[in-house]
Amino acid sequence: MELSRRGFIRKGMATGAVLGFPAIVPARVLGQEAPSKKIQVGIIGCGRIAESMDIPGVWYNKDLATIVALSDPDTKRMRAIRERTAKLFEGDLPELKLYQQYKEMLADSSVDAVMICTPDHWHAQQCVEAALAKKDVYVQKPLALSVFESRSITDVVKKTGCVFHLGTQQRSEGKGTSGPHFRKAAEYVRNGRIGRVTKVEIGLPGEPDEPELPLEQPVPDTFDYDLWLGCAPLAPFSELRTHPQGKGAAADFGRPGWMSLEAYDLGMIANWGAHHIDILQWALGMERSGPVKVESNTEFPQRRLWDVHGKLDVRLEYANGIPVHLAGLNTYPNGVRFIGEEGWIFCSRGSEKAISNVPSAGGQHGLWRPLEASAANVIEGEVEKPLARNPDNHHRPWFTSIRSRQPTTMPVETAHYSTTACIVAYIAMKRGIPLTWDPKAERFVNDAAANAMLTRAERAPYGTGNVLNVLKER
Repeated sequence: MELSRRGFIRKGMATGAVLGFPAIVPARVLGQEAPSKKIQVGIIGCGRIAESMDIPGVWYNKDLATIVALSDPDTKRMRAIRERTAKLFEGDLPELKLYQQYKEMLADSSVDAVMICTPDHWHAQQCVEAALAKKDVYVQKPLALSVFESRSITDVVKKTGCVFHLGTQQRSEGKGTSGPHFRKAAEYVRNGRIGRVTKVEIGLPGEPDEPELPLEQPVPDTFDYDLWLGCAPLAPFSELRTHPQGKGAAADFGRPGWMSLEAYDLGMIANWGAHHIDILQWALGMERSGPVKVESNTEFPQRRLWDVHGKLDVRLEYANGIPVHLAGLNTYPNGVRFIGEEGWIFCSRGSEKAISNVPSAGGQHGLWRPLEASAANVIEGEVEKPLARNPDNHHRPWFTSIRSRQPTTMPVETAHYSTTACIVAYIAMKRGIPLTWDPKAERFVNDAAANAMLTRAERAPYGTGNVLNVLKER
């Protein structure tokens, strides 16, 4: 069943006036039928991450949830995802509704919860609108592209009672995740296995080379390009800007070009940084805080179209005095190394190891195991104060929390502070001077230019700020 495009009925969103957000109590989840009914999930964004991570995440939990609807501005990819999803579930699905306009999905009362798998510049607006539409929300990382957006999501989620979960698989264990080693590393650090932490090193991948594709192409008939741009500035269409179109009827789910454009993404500092900085703050007990000092000597290479950062060099410092250095894989292997007075612990997804015994040596790399340490006993056995575990799979806490109405293993405030640390780092990269950040006030100290970058310009009528302003006027 494919629904034709039509104007979104504002009544479907008007139930969440700013001063009176209703608690979310989806009838299909909490009503009399709840024990026998699965959570009805809509997928917003039918690209690479939905196809490879989040739709399989529902399949892993098909005892609790099912997919009932898809939405994407690109109907070619949406139809391809419909076919792949039906094949994955082996026919154990209702007839999927297709919505080119995601707001029509949010107005669909049969949808209990949505997974937001769109380009990063869409995360904030869709999170806010979904929460206001009484949908529970799962969103891919990074949470947002500005501190204003991130804080707006956090406030709306908390006021509506929306059950929220963020796509940070490194906190999870089991199917479709990175395994238990990140949690173990955080536990060992927090329980003093390496003594007082004196330094942290984080290695992040670099950006791929820009391919020789046209800078401007005709917009495909199957693509609502204005909707895809959303709050971003008007710009010529090209696959180099958006995503591969594929040949003929076949859709292409390769790496999208928007991941290397500042209008839609912040590059690896937010892509992989959202994972590793989250583990950093988890291990240091800084989940509701952030760095207080930040500086960067990061390069922004000249390319034809892509404009996010190149080689990384970012230094953070936390209020407890712990310095953190983020750099590319020519300096550190991909992962996080905690260095203490009594040893070190390194965690990764299975990374690269320097030829020398010191992982910061740089140069040619060999393999690192996912969890390594200065001595074997540093990462052995149980700890006195363990962290919460998610042994099943990454998405299950979201579904179980929808049933219980309790917070997931990734509360929205924690997601917010991990995200803002990435954004603060990116602002320092752009400013090119040392900055002082106040994580409580969420402002830079004595730097008006940096504070001006805490929000992003929005092309009306799109954007989180525009959505909230409309609600205030009602």
